[in-house]
Amino acid sequence: MRFGLDFGTSNTTLAVADDAVVRVLPLDPDVGATMPSVLYIRRDGSARVGHGAIDAFLADNAARGPVTREFKLLGVRVPSSDPEQPTVEAHIYTDLASPGRFFQSLKTFLGDPLLQPTNVFGDAKGLQDLIAIVLEHVRRRAHELVGIWPADVTLGRPVEFIGGPEAEARAVARLEEAARLAGFSGVRFELEPIAAARAADVPAGTAVVFDFGGGTLDLCVTRREKERIEILATAGADIGGDRMTQLVIDETVAPRLGADAEWGPKRLVLPRFVTNAIGDWRALSALNEKGLLDALDDLIRAGAPRRELLALRSAIELQLGYEIFAVADAAKCDLSEQPSALVTFHRGLVDVDALVTRRRFEMRIAPLLDRVAALLGTVLERADVRHGAVVEVVCTGGSSAIPAARALLERTFPQARVRNTDLYRSVAAGLAVS
Repeated sequence: MRFGLDFGTSNTTLAVADDAVVRVLPLDPDVGATMPSVLYIRRDGSARVGHGAIDAFLADNAARGPVTREFKLLGVRVPSSDPEQPTVEAHIYTDLASPGRFFQSLKTFLGDPLLQPTNVFGDAKGLQDLIAIVLEHVRRRAHELVGIWPADVTLGRPVEFIGGPEAEARAVARLEEAARLAGFSGVRFELEPIAAARAADVPAGTAVVFDFGGGTLDLCVTRREKERIEILATAGADIGGDRMTQLVIDETVAPRLGADAEWGPKRLVLPRFVTNAIGDWRALSALNEKGLLDALDDLIRAGAPRRELLALRSAIELQLGYEIFAVADAAKCDLSEQPSALVTFHRGLVDVDALVTRRRFEMRIAPLLDRVAALLGTVLERADVRHGAVVEVVCTGGSSAIPAARALLERTFPQARVRNTDLYRSVAAGLAVS
């Protein structure tokens, strides 16, 4: 058996190839093959991965109410900017009673040059250790499903890690170390769009693989002669569907939570860190502390819009950020099939019934699609290929289903056939047979 593992910014999938048969395994018992790439470690050291991590995090925090942060001394002295006191004792202002630590988008930080271990309830864990917990879960789940412990694995990697070319060596080394810590003894890498090209069985001639996921866009230009697939060029950027979901929240939910509110003769507004958190469910959860909730109450008493700020307070205190994100994401997906969608959410004091149209959505995402168009030009230039020479564009990744993205591809390659491969699982399948 050969295993292909697509550890993504947003989701993780695993495929196994046995002779001529390729299967994508149902990693997440709750939803199947596509497992969210998230990790939750409780104070007792137990860890949950995927949807189980999200459920545990929400349950633990919904039960505890507002957070009270406290100063914690770290036991070391650090340089100070005060010439009369050259060093100070380092400290953090944190939630000392937190039931757990939640981690997401771990792949994003693989190339970070300043990365340091983080304290997880007294245990210093590096990024490799955290990713290893996710990958060990994947390996254990594979054993449950196919009866053997995978030893060798082909890991997908983006064309360009966040941080650019200088991040390359760091990111690859950290990801390989994480896989080995998880128990994989043999680790090899393959570019994700190249794996998608194999899974899609690209035709003879020149083709473009368009891998547009939740966190990144990866492109690959291929040329096939008989059974040989040659990679002419690749390109990648941090453009993804999660940002588009945040734009839906900005359009439909954020105004109901006071993001656009102004009050008083000085036209006061909410702090930017609060309004920015509305579209990021994890950041919204982090606002659940007594001081901030009391500040919202003070603003209401001082004349701020009562209905909107009470709704914002409710969303924070009841930990509704993930549910809001899920509703908005579903509406975004609906817009790929119909001209409009209704964002409906009624929990606590949050009442949203907002119509979002495909036309308005396309206006909001236009700057992101401009970046997509520029990246397509870049990869063709690298490949020294003219637009008219492309005979097929193969789409994978959930964001490639967005009609405006599809229309962009049809305009860019008018003579090519634009077709789907498996939007969520083709990379893992291609890795398993690479």
